[in-house]
Amino acid sequence: MGVVESIGEFGSQNVNAGEEVKDDDAEPMGGGARERESGDSGVMEGMMPEEILKRVFTKDEEAYEAYKEFGKYHGFGVRKGDCKRDEFGNVTSRRFFCNREGLREAKYYNRVDRVRAHKAETRTNCQAKFSIFLDKTESVWRMRKIDNNHNHELTPHGMVHLIPKYRSMTVAAKDQINGLNQCGISTAKAVRYMAGMAGGYPLVGFLKKDAYNYVDKKRRESIADGDAEAAIAYLEGKTEADPMAMAVYNMTEDGMLGNLFWADGRSRLDYQYFGDVLAFDSTYKKNKYNRPLVIFSGANNHKQTTIFGFGVVMDETIASYTWLLEKLLEVMCGRQPSVVVTDGDESMRKAICEVFPSATHRLCAWHFEKNVTSNVKEVALRERFNRCLFWDMTVDEFLMEWSNTVEEFGLEESLWANQVFYKKEMWVNAYLREKFCACIRTTSRCEGVNAIAKNFLQSKGTLLELVQNLELMVKDYSNNELLAQFRTIDGIPVMTTSLESLERDAAETYTKAVFGDVRLEIERVAVVNLVRLGRSLTTKIYTLEDYGFSGRNVIVLFDINMGMMKCSCGRWCKNGYPCRHMFFVMKSEHLKQIPRHLILKRWTRDAKSLDEYVEKTKDNGDRSFLLCHGALHTASQWLFFLGAQKFHLYEKAMKTIRELCAELERECAHGQGGTPLNPRGVVRDPNVAKTKGAPKYSKRIHNKRLCTECKNTGHNKRKCPDVKRIPKKKVLYDGAFEYDELEEAEMLWSKYEFEGDM
Repeated sequence: MGVVESIGEFGSQNVNAGEEVKDDDAEPMGGGARERESGDSGVMEGMMPEEILKRVFTKDEEAYEAYKEFGKYHGFGVRKGDCKRDEFGNVTSRRFFCNREGLREAKYYNRVDRVRAHKAETRTNCQAKFSIFLDKTESVWRMRKIDNNHNHELTPHGMVHLIPKYRSMTVAAKDQINGLNQCGISTAKAVRYMAGMAGGYPLVGFLKKDAYNYVDKKRRESIADGDAEAAIAYLEGKTEADPMAMAVYNMTEDGMLGNLFWADGRSRLDYQYFGDVLAFDSTYKKNKYNRPLVIFSGANNHKQTTIFGFGVVMDETIASYTWLLEKLLEVMCGRQPSVVVTDGDESMRKAICEVFPSATHRLCAWHFEKNVTSNVKEVALRERFNRCLFWDMTVDEFLMEWSNTVEEFGLEESLWANQVFYKKEMWVNAYLREKFCACIRTTSRCEGVNAIAKNFLQSKGTLLELVQNLELMVKDYSNNELLAQFRTIDGIPVMTTSLESLERDAAETYTKAVFGDVRLEIERVAVVNLVRLGRSLTTKIYTLEDYGFSGRNVIVLFDINMGMMKCSCGRWCKNGYPCRHMFFVMKSEHLKQIPRHLILKRWTRDAKSLDEYVEKTKDNGDRSFLLCHGALHTASQWLFFLGAQKFHLYEKAMKTIRELCAELERECAHGQGGTPLNPRGVVRDPNVAKTKGAPKYSKRIHNKRLCTECKNTGHNKRKCPDVKRIPKKKVLYDGAFEYDELEEAEMLWSKYEFEGDM
């Protein structure tokens, strides 16, 4: 189709360029090359030119939407052009253009301060347009002219959805992405899910980049007052729903956030039950400030990882770790752990010695073994270190083993070997064999937490997102603990050993995970032999040995009156449940139950009450609350179905739900005065860390810019006094606008003058 226009405001239509439009020969717009998309209303593809010129619109925006559909069908983008107004300021005519109309201004090509590369050309001065005017007699908009002659190739039909004008995120799409992000699902996965539901990426309506831009905009809005300020305000606001939640922080001299520690009520409660063994690591940096994230964790009664709290520190120095451990001790009501497991960082070691002087600092066995591998090349020497690290030996045996190793391999002058020996109490099993460590001998639990945190955290994430996503991770761990407790109380294990009474008592006492280890010790009673039996007053002395370890005696003391029992192997002190030697004595004494003093409560199924596994609510014990909740949930399903039928119904339902929620929140909060927050100053954000990789451009050598003409400071080449100037000229552009000639052209003209003078 060429150029079609109407004569005057009303009348017959004619075709420019000498073409005559006939009803029989007129080709529908688009030439039938593409099928008309179903569901589109008010589009003009496939219509005769005369039919298009007869179209009327109630609003100019309606005409613009029709032209958008027309351009989408033919494969070009559209944009709004100029308009005319009457003496009262009302728009009387408007033009819409192809998005390639016009040319890029020359000043953008000659920028001397350009850093980025030029963008691809998208303007070709295309003359295709769509003109409408206001028919004041009938108050409708009529078409005046259609020009569909393009001087560029049209976009293929399969790529039209990539044109920016035809990409938009609906309210429903934004709400869906918000909901998925709040559940810890990344934006990329959310878009992938939506594409699968829509039937492909072309049918989603927007690109992944558009989703990222929207999420980034929402992120900036959420931290409008500052990222650190928003994160602290969020943590303080959590105390209304969780009164036991706490957060402490400090600031630098210039008002920026220094260190931050926080823990919710469940984590603080778990620390009181299972905080005897503490493990933490700070190797995970997942925020745009590159601040080290410290995760404090331990093991619960199901031998699962439980999280005690989080910390974000300025750096990995002694001062930062000391502050963090002091605040941990303060938040956890002053309870100190008995064992602390770390990867051997020197700053951590000194901070632990200062804050937890009575705690045993244990080095991660995996990190120590890796250290040995990197510093020792002899395979035989590595085996000696591994024996000291894992074998069950006494302190005297270790000292003798070390002395022989030093003499054999000539390690007397080795600085590394002397440093390792200096820390022997932190890694040698002979010194740690009677230290209860809750089955934690490495920081692998911390590494496991870090691996799971990868699903929630991003390297460019804000502090607010860090806090919110870690909260989701804690809920996952809490749900795993709830599931393990359910599996423990739901069902009775099958008895498989010959000591059925002791096995049944263990099954009723310990959790399912710990019971598996206890039953294994009962089974190993078969490898224990009695060497001799002695007696001293009311105490029986059992001298035992394990099968295959003849001459390596183990002594068990059993008080007949008190029922007390103690074994020299030290496994009860290390593991927290009876060893095979103790079960051998129980069998010999015909005990039906495990002595109560040998049962460590932290391993039992009753370590926590059942109510503490469930998130607390104010009406937790009210049956009417549960009934009302179920009834509301059932009734809302029909609302969801109806609201999803059409978009205007969705908007109406969403608006009503939000208004109703706000009203109910006001009524629930009526008469409940919140705890006023402590007055504080605004916390500034930390400095954003630079990303990895080579710099995009070299750093400037001089503090001040130099003129490229005279090499002096204080001006640039545009204002250089050594360059001759010519008067600026005025030119007309398209008969409508006026602009000055480019200054780059003036300088070029001046250079020509200089060359001519020479």
